[in-house]
Amino acid sequence: MRQGLEEATGYWLEQASQLLERSFDPPWLRFDLRGQAAGQYRSHPRPCIRYNLDLAALQFDAFLARTPGHEVAHYVIDQLFPGQRLRPHGPEWRSLMTALGLDSSRCHEFKLEGVPARRQRRHKYRCACQEHTLSTTRHNRVLRGQARYHCRRCGEVLVSME
Repeated sequence: MRQGLEEATGYWLEQASQLLERSFDPPWLRFDLRGQAAGQYRSHPRPCIRYNLDLAALQFDAFLARTPGHEVAHYVIDQLFPGQRLRPHGPEWRSLMTALGLDSSRCHEFKLEGVPARRQRRHKYRCACQEHTLSTTRHNRVLRGQARYHCRRCGEVLVSME
């Protein structure tokens, strides 16, 4: 599977290079994505495409036909517009997908039965009027001092009960 995904990624990178008359260095490939996402492009700290092998194993041909081209398009757009904060599935990305002859819909329709679901732990918080639960993502933002969450009912800042 890895070799097939590496070859497909190289193929779509070459297609984009020919279309745009520009060469692109290959991104780093990882095969460690979990959950329901088929693939993911990350630009930092270095350009990287991640693939979900659990999902690929269930329907490899469909996965191979859809996911590498989708992720390569994200990578190419990032290379064409460095430092610009574009919408991930915005007009630039959709235009490239169309030019490559690919489906520009955002989400896959793969069957997810048998794919291990990634679940976040919930953390208990309170305010003056009730208890709340925050996801691990939000809890970590509170711990790092990056965010404060308020109760919609009483307006008080939520405080951890842990």
